[in-house]
Amino acid sequence: MLGPQQQQQPVSSTNGIGNALSWILFAARSLAVTVEVFLHRSDSFGERYFGFQAAAGFLLILLYPLFWQEHDVSGVLLFLGAYLLMLLWARVRTALRVRRGGGQPHTRYSGRPGLLRISRRLSERFAKCCLEPLIVFLSGPPVMAWSEPLGGYLMLAGLGLFISTNAAAGYEGRRAADMHDAFIEQRSLAEEFRRMRGDR
Repeated sequence: MLGPQQQQQPVSSTNGIGNALSWILFAARSLAVTVEVFLHRSDSFGERYFGFQAAAGFLLILLYPLFWQEHDVSGVLLFLGAYLLMLLWARVRTALRVRRGGGQPHTRYSGRPGLLRISRRLSERFAKCCLEPLIVFLSGPPVMAWSEPLGGYLMLAGLGLFISTNAAAGYEGRRAADMHDAFIEQRSLAEEFRRMRGDR
């Protein structure tokens, strides 16, 4: 028979894995925000979307040059300045939209992709989960010719964007499946209730 400590070990191990995945997802979301402000319409973000992850994104860009100490990191610093300007612009545009009583998306909505202007047939989910991460990632190698650290960061941000958007899509899919199952269960219960009452 297992002792108390041995019995608790799987639970602790599961919690540890869950915590690690949570941190990885938070890092991915923080990386994603730093490029989403360039990819999405500045007036389309949810009013609560920019929070800790936007601040963490700033810190990630600020600390990233520490891994490139023997390289010129001016490109990364220019990107940091551009990120802060775009973040401020998005917050101002979003606040103005809210004040004017315009259409309000989910308060944590990540914004409408600019790619949707190219084709009406392009779905938002495909643009966010596939095209945008691919574009950001593939922009890294050409940028490396000018600034190797910045090119490396864009590849990392593309990976973070892919993880973040696909995790969000997976979560929405699971919620939709749960709602579907709950609807079917409630309908079955209602039919059984009517049968017990003798209703037709």
